[in-house]
Amino acid sequence: MRPWVVGGFLCCMVLSAYAGEPASGLLDPPVIKLSLDGKPAYSLDRAALAAFPRTTVKTAANGEPQSAWQGVALEDIVERVCVASGDSLYGRALARFVRVTAANGAQVVFSAAELAPDYGKTEVILADTKDGKPLEQGAPFRLVVPGDKRTDRWISHVTAIEVVDASTP
Repeated sequence: MRPWVVGGFLCCMVLSAYAGEPASGLLDPPVIKLSLDGKPAYSLDRAALAAFPRTTVKTAANGEPQSAWQGVALEDIVERVCVASGDSLYGRALARFVRVTAANGAQVVFSAAELAPDYGKTEVILADTKDGKPLEQGAPFRLVVPGDKRTDRWISHVTAIEVVDASTP
């Protein structure tokens, strides 16, 4: 028997095995899990994010022309889970960090102080539109860090934002 016949047969068998099952996640609205160590997680969808103040940054990624990215400041999102800010960001609170995870498992980290306006004031937004158009359905939320020289922390298809306490007793 020819190898391509066997390969084609196996491919048809695999496809037919999944034909009756629904394609999970394809029609589900995008949701981001927002959590703080030891507390119940929140679910953020487009409607929940619409309640936050919006911000726009103009920046370019990887040699592309400059674009206007719109979304919500990461600092505003993490404040929802009671992250210390302003005068209360001192001592052990400075050991907290924000871990953002993408659907492909990629993760990036920002310290609480890095995001705070009284310390690093690193501008980071969770973008959902670019030049006034929603981001593609497969990756509806993306981090944009306009101050970074490289775009490695600009992860797309964000699925989770966690605030982690890294202090030691």
